[in-house]
Amino acid sequence: MQIITDHVFPDEPCMQLQEGPYTMPHPSGKGTWKRWVQRVFVIRNDAIAKHLIDLGPLEDFEHSTPVILPSLGENTVAQLQEHAERSRYDDRYEKYRQELKAESTLIPDILRQEEAKLLAKQNRSVIGPYQRTQRGAWPREYVERTLKEALHG
Repeated sequence: MQIITDHVFPDEPCMQLQEGPYTMPHPSGKGTWKRWVQRVFVIRNDAIAKHLIDLGPLEDFEHSTPVILPSLGENTVAQLQEHAERSRYDDRYEKYRQELKAESTLIPDILRQEEAKLLAKQNRSVIGPYQRTQRGAWPREYVERTLKEALHG
C-alpha cells in the first residue's frame, strides 16, 4: 500500500522524482485526461510517501523527455526538482531523437524485405491444405538466393 501525501517540503529527503505523462481522472468525473505530472517520493517516518504535482496538459510538453531521478534519500526535494526543471526544457534529447530518426532506415528495410518475400512466394502455388506445387523450373532456394544477390549485391 502506498502512502499519499498532499504536500512536500523543499528540505525533505527525497527517495525518487519521476516526471512524465500520466493519465488522471478528469475533474468532471467523466473519463480521463493525459497530464504532465511530477511524482515525488519522500521519506517520512521510515516510510515512503508519494506526492503528485500536476504541471499541465500533455500537449504543452510534447518535446520534453520523461525523467526518473533516483536519490535514495541523499538529495532533497528542491535539488531534484531543480534537476528535473533543467532537463524538462533541455532540447538535447529532442535533437538526438531527430538525428536518430533521420538516420534510420528501418521502415525502408522492412518494406524491401516484405517485397522480397512476396516475390519469392509468387513462384509457388498452394493447391490445398497439404499440397504445394512449384511453378516453373526454379526451386524456392534458387529464387531466394537470386533475390538476395539482387538486393544486397
